[in-house]
Amino acid sequence: MSAGIWNTFTTDPTTGITILTADGEILFINEQSTRIFFNESREPGSLVGVSIYDIGFPKEWADERVELMKEIIRSGERRLLRTIWNGKQQFSWMSPVPGDDEQDQDRVIVVTRRVPTTYENEYLMDDEIEVVRSGVICLGGLSVLTARELEILSLLGQGMSIKEIAATLYRSVKTIENHREAIGRKLKRTRGVELTVIAQSAGLSIEDSKRIRMDKVARPESGGYDSSKDK
Repeated sequence: MSAGIWNTFTTDPTTGITILTADGEILFINEQSTRIFFNESREPGSLVGVSIYDIGFPKEWADERVELMKEIIRSGERRLLRTIWNGKQQFSWMSPVPGDDEQDQDRVIVVTRRVPTTYENEYLMDDEIEVVRSGVICLGGLSVLTARELEILSLLGQGMSIKEIAATLYRSVKTIENHREAIGRKLKRTRGVELTVIAQSAGLSIEDSKRIRMDKVARPESGGYDSSKDK
């Protein structure tokens, strides 16, 4: 790939690009990728040569990705990873990059984009490509919600009425109404359409309420991720 094409590819403001070794060392990362994963812009050069275990991610998150990257390199097959990050649904297209010679380490290039619940999302989830659903999520502002409230918000995002949600979850209409009001108070959004947009932006599904939650990624100097905050 020519330098011009690579520069166009990696400066796309909607797309995060990262290249890593199988054990999680960052070889390249663009600015958009730092914004996606850290919810702020960081100097990409400061992260090159650093392991994903050493920049504030929880061990469960790093282990999941290292295991997946090793499988991608072993099999030579690409994978599409779906997760919720900082309250937004995102998809990472992960492809193997063989080393140039025997002394070169095999790598994985990760192309990440935020994709809300739309026709594009449905296409990705229903395509022939296997979608790997991350077991670790970062809910951002949605972290104030309980597991039950996340379930209800996900169903609101699917366009269900309070009555339909009550029937789906085997709860009374009054119970669902109370949860709906609590969600609105916590998120400071009272209109149903606002909650629907929030749920669709996060791509919420009922299964997401059962995934491991993590806080935002801490800067390394702050001592890293504290899993006790999720309990």
